[in-house]
Amino acid sequence: MPFRVKDVLIVDATVIIGLLILLTFQSISSSFIETEASDFMGEWHGANNQYLTTLGLLEDCKMLNNDKAAYETYVLKGDSLSKEMEDEIKKNCSKWLIESLEHERYLMELDVWGYDFAYLQQVDEDGNVYNINDASFNTDLMAVESDYFRGIVTGPLWVNITNIVMVMPFVFSAAVASFNVLRARLKEQDEETSSAGRWSVGLMGFGFIILFFGLIVIISGFYEVYSPFIEQQAEYTWNTDGPVLSLDKGEMPFDETRDVP
Repeated sequence: MPFRVKDVLIVDATVIIGLLILLTFQSISSSFIETEASDFMGEWHGANNQYLTTLGLLEDCKMLNNDKAAYETYVLKGDSLSKEMEDEIKKNCSKWLIESLEHERYLMELDVWGYDFAYLQQVDEDGNVYNINDASFNTDLMAVESDYFRGIVTGPLWVNITNIVMVMPFVFSAAVASFNVLRARLKEQDEETSSAGRWSVGLMGFGFIILFFGLIVIISGFYEVYSPFIEQQAEYTWNTDGPVLSLDKGEMPFDETRDVP
């Protein structure tokens, strides 16, 4: 029995509405992941800026100790430096040195934590990229935002593009079926029983094929975002071997937990 036009329109409308709802509310990241990633990156960038600022102040101190005239030229932009101000700056240099060590240590903790949970990756001088799946954290390499983190940020974009690609065959199928209805009315035929055109049925069938592969793409996006959480073991496990039920500390894939660094 051939498809009727109204059957094709019903199927197309149902799928289009469902995909538009999915497009409206779709997000491959949970609110927890998005919040944690945002909070961590804000803290990491803040600590990095503090550390770089302190290093800059120490460079100024080094310039002041080596060449006061150069300090007045490049730092003070030609203004003269009084003896009282010079003594105050030199006194602050010791404080900035201590702060730089504190900032460096705290930034290192953030680097290791972010690297272990895939928010950061490392790059060597040759441009080779390393992440937690490739190697352990290397203190000699620079840490930068990871491809995984950028995937969280841009993930909904390509997921939504996939949704749009999935919905388009059904839109075209519905458009062709609508023209079939219009043609049936012009010919004074019964639109309730008129058969659907070959193009409208073919586009609908093609749409279901695209829908199948599109869902695979979306599921792979979900797995990519959640994989650092899925692949973790529980920090504590129930011990049922003894006479009393107890909690034993389990083995994590690395030494850090998701507690703040």
